[in-house]
Amino acid sequence: MNCDSCKREDSWLEIIGSHFICKKCVQKHPIMGRVYNTHIDTFHFLLRKLKPKDYEEFLKITRKQIEDLVNLRKIGIKLPTTNVVRLE
Repeated sequence: MNCDSCKREDSWLEIIGSHFICKKCVQKHPIMGRVYNTHIDTFHFLLRKLKPKDYEEFLKITRKQIEDLVNLRKIGIKLPTTNVVRLE
């Protein structure tokens, strides 16, 4: 089958809303891409809970929405903090 985003032929596609999406396109989302690579069951859990309607809505999922459902540190995914101030 073909990916609905990049039109590439792939034998394993993820169903995100109404689209079939390949692994490369899933990894375009920085956080969900990491979850997909390390914990596929957690990735499917997040998709079920967040219910994105299509691929564009999937890309708009925020870090706060993900952290409200799953403790990323507990499953071993470390993300850089956004409140770091660099002193010069």
